Amino acid sequence: MILKKLLFLFLILTSGFSFGQNFKKEKRIYMLDITKSMWGSDNGPDIYEEVKNALFKGIEDIKDPETIVTIIPFQATHTYEALGSWTFKAGDVDKFNEAKKVINSYTLKSVPGGYTDIYSALEKAKEKIDNSRVNYIFLLTDGKQSTVPSSPNKINKVDFSESELLSSLNNWCDYSNKKDVHLFYVMLTEVAASEQIIEIVKNECNAYAVKGTNINIAFIKPSSNEIKINLNDNPERIEIALTANDWTYIGNNLTIDLNLEENSLFELKSKSATIKNNKILIELKRKNDDSFEELIKNNPDGESKMIMKLSTIQDVKILNPKIIISVRNKKERVLTLEFTDDE
Repeated sequence: MILKKLLFLFLILTSGFSFGQNFKKEKRIYMLDITKSMWGSDNGPDIYEEVKNALFKGIEDIKDPETIVTIIPFQATHTYEALGSWTFKAGDVDKFNEAKKVINSYTLKSVPGGYTDIYSALEKAKEKIDNSRVNYIFLLTDGKQSTVPSSPNKINKVDFSESELLSSLNNWCDYSNKKDVHLFYVMLTEVAASEQIIEIVKNECNAYAVKGTNINIAFIKPSSNEIKINLNDNPERIEIALTANDWTYIGNNLTIDLNLEENSLFELKSKSATIKNNKILIELKRKNDDSFEELIKNNPDGESKMIMKLSTIQDVKILNPKIIISVRNKKERVLTLEFTDDE
């Protein structure tokens, strides 16, 4: 037996390079409001056809055929059993067509009567979350949460009021971080545009308020939410790869705004970056124009962290917008591999 020892020298990070990670497969859950107001029964706009076609297009445009899709029409709590639902892979054309056939058949007269219970729709969507995947919930509604009806003939199921909905949304951050889920609260009409809900959603993580009937929402996310750089590599640029639900929704030359929290090492040369080839390039500036030798001297061997946040004023949602930049001060990393050969 001869023991051989190989030494491999690894740079922590060469200048301009960033680490990525593998992402889970997706599941998309569409909660489709089919209360009678979707057909304009309350003197509002008749938007059902438009929303339905946007839903179909959104599913047809999914690039990964292994993405799981769930469609759940909703009104009030007691109508779920009457309406049914569908779950299928995006590439399963036959099952998708089965769902489309039923959804196409809905009319003002054929759907059961029911008030708008958004809370129960959100709770039903939570039941469908797949913990092995990253989940996107699209809650599509043309109205506000209804109060509990007082009719004694109401089917004996639990119904909820606006306070329960607001409470559920207020707890969304904790819930979503544990479950790897993002909520798109899509308010299809001005009637549905509750400022109270919008304000709550804006202050929550992993939740996004959207107005309008175009539910083919453009969203991007960093390929990694942690980047490691090494002062000994003289890092002046960070390249961040981005993924998108569909780059055709994003368009060209989208500008991303950058905000780097206060720290003792770096500033940003520019407060924005333009997406090119599905990436953004971020240029760093050393604080006080210190040399890298001075930075290394003033920051003993160890690691510090900086937080950078991505945002945009354009109609694109950025998922997981906070990026941790871990700054190390190490000359090298030596990995020792030991193995034996039989002679």
